Amino acid sequence: MKLSTTDLADIAGQPLGEVTSIDLRDRGITQVDGLSECVKLRKLDLSSNKIETRDALDGLHGAGSLVHVNLANNQLRIMSIVEDMSQINVLNLSNNQLSAISPSVAKCKELKALILGQNKISKIEYLDGLLNLNTLVVSQNEISKIPEMPLLKELTKISAAHNKISDIPDLTQYPKLKEIRLNDNRIAAVPESIRGCTGLKVVDLGNNKIDSWSSVAPLTSIPYLYNLNLKGNPVCEQANYREKVIEMIPSLRVLDGERFDQWFLDHKEKRQQRKAAVVAGKEHGQKGHDDMAAHEVQ
Repeated sequence: MKLSTTDLADIAGQPLGEVTSIDLRDRGITQVDGLSECVKLRKLDLSSNKIETRDALDGLHGAGSLVHVNLANNQLRIMSIVEDMSQINVLNLSNNQLSAISPSVAKCKELKALILGQNKISKIEYLDGLLNLNTLVVSQNEISKIPEMPLLKELTKISAAHNKISDIPDLTQYPKLKEIRLNDNRIAAVPESIRGCTGLKVVDLGNNKIDSWSSVAPLTSIPYLYNLNLKGNPVCEQANYREKVIEMIPSLRVLDGERFDQWFLDHKEKRQQRKAAVVAGKEHGQKGHDDMAAHEVQ
């Protein structure tokens, strides 16, 4: 389906020159005209369509105010589309058919979140100059290595799950890093360097090849580690695994997806007690109603 300028205006419900956000999700769109008239457009959602090339988004370069673009679940094979998005903050190109990261992404100096999951990308590259990048999602690709990117000091989240990664890189180069997700890879050990990642709160290493206590020992030096997933690793089969991990890392509140801290457990119990009391009250009320109805019949 080709979306004409008139169609676009009808969907927007206002003059295109005044539009700041437009939702075009799941419409079977193959091409969009008229974007150059959307001079105030800041957010564009074209997810779950049938867009294949940059040419399908006519006039995108004219939408100079655009900061948030969602093109997830389309049929893009190359990232040339980013050539028209130098001012972009959030770019979602997940679940397309991308085989590589385009050199053009280096022009997106304002980019804060880059989401490239569920593609066929084999190498992380051209990101070194994205000094504002705080979120990188490259899960479910064919990546075997996370490269050194020492200039990305704003990174707070890296998700590279479901890839072919064997080694965890030196993460101390990202001083603001709080979350790292590397589950479903080929990792056998946690490096000593991770001891220096004092800001980490979430570490997901589920379904890897970690098989010994010494392989996870470096995690014990992370002072604020709150959520750890090791489920699916051979080490989980060790005797008293859960008790030992909780003892080794006293800051933990969630292990393998299960929250266990006392505050949470106390509140959970109170919620269950309140729910039980409500149910009991309803049952008592219903019994009283039934008794009254039976008395009236008599």
